[in-house]
This record gives sequence, structure tokens and C-alpha cells, in this order.
Amino acid sequence: MSAYPPPRPPGRGFQGSPPPRRGGRAVRVDPVLVEIAAGLVWLAVGTLGLGADGVGTLILAIGIAVAIGIGVENRRRGPRPFDTSRSTEVLRLAAGVVVIVIVASIVLGLLSASDLLPGLALLLTGAAFVLLSRSTGQRPTRWLGFLLVGAGLLSALVSTMAAGGFVSQGLLGLLAGVVILLSAADRVGLVEMLRDR
Repeated sequence: MSAYPPPRPPGRGFQGSPPPRRGGRAVRVDPVLVEIAAGLVWLAVGTLGLGADGVGTLILAIGIAVAIGIGVENRRRGPRPFDTSRSTEVLRLAAGVVVIVIVASIVLGLLSASDLLPGLALLLTGAAFVLLSRSTGQRPTRWLGFLLVGAGLLSALVSTMAAGGFVSQGLLGLLAGVVILLSAADRVGLVEMLRDR
């Protein structure tokens, strides 16, 4: 049985008049697609860090195929998007992480400490998942966030003690990508289905 809560039944109508919409269509983000996107980004980071075009391309292609399978299964079982307020929070967190990573890459590049960037980026990704779990109440998302934060801190610590940032980036990216895609697979019930076979 998946650790994620089942979808909520649709409401029976509003008590009173619905809140007014402010121009445009309300955006509702599907958490499975968020995890798929984050997983693919980190797989791409990892394959770039491997420095081997053939192996990196193969791993990324496998990751994309797995992501497509998860997306198809999610569509088959029926997407469960967040409501508008939570979707807005997801978009804000994603934008915040991207902006901070860009600024950090510039600053760390000026300080000749670019090896710290992958660990910092993973730490920020994990922190975003932890913050998201506070509003959604989904404990697996929280544990995923804690795992990514821990891996990011460990990577940053190792990078300060040893050279070889590209190897660190490759391993870190692959680990993060696989873990996040596994979380997305668990969210749609694929992990449970494979375990029951």
C-alpha cells in the first residue's frame, strides 16, 4: 500500500458564493510531474558530471524512459494535482531554488569553490521538498527532502576535503535523480505493484 494519501473525493459544492478569480486560469500542479521533472534534472546533472558521453547518454535515456512510464501510469490512474494555493507554493519554491542556485554558482565561481555547488543545489532541492511537505502533510515527501538535504550536506563536506568535483557531481546527480524518480514511482503505486509481484 502506497504511503501517499488517496485522492480526495470532489466537493459537494460551495457554501455561499465561490471566491472570485483574478483573471486567467488557475494553475494546478501535479506532484508526480514535479518529481519527474526534478528527477530528470538531477539525472542530467549527474550524466554531465560523469564526463563520459556514451555512458551518460545511455543513463539519461534510461531515466527518460522510466520517467515516461511513470507519467503514463500516473495518467492511467488519474492525476491528483494540488489545489491552487499549494500549486502556487510549489512554483514559488521551484523559482526560489533556481534563483538561489544561479546566484550561488556565480558567487562560488568567483571564490573558486565551484565544487560546492552540486551539494548546495541538492541541499536546496531537499529543503524545498521539506517545506512543501509542511503544507501537503505528505510524510514521504518530507523524508525525501531530509534524505536530499543529508546527501547535499555530505557532498559539500566531501568536496571541501577532496578534489574531483566532477566525479562528486556525477554520483550525486545520479543518486538524487534515481531517488526522486523512485519517489514518483511510489506516488503512483508502481513500487507497490512491483513489490507484490
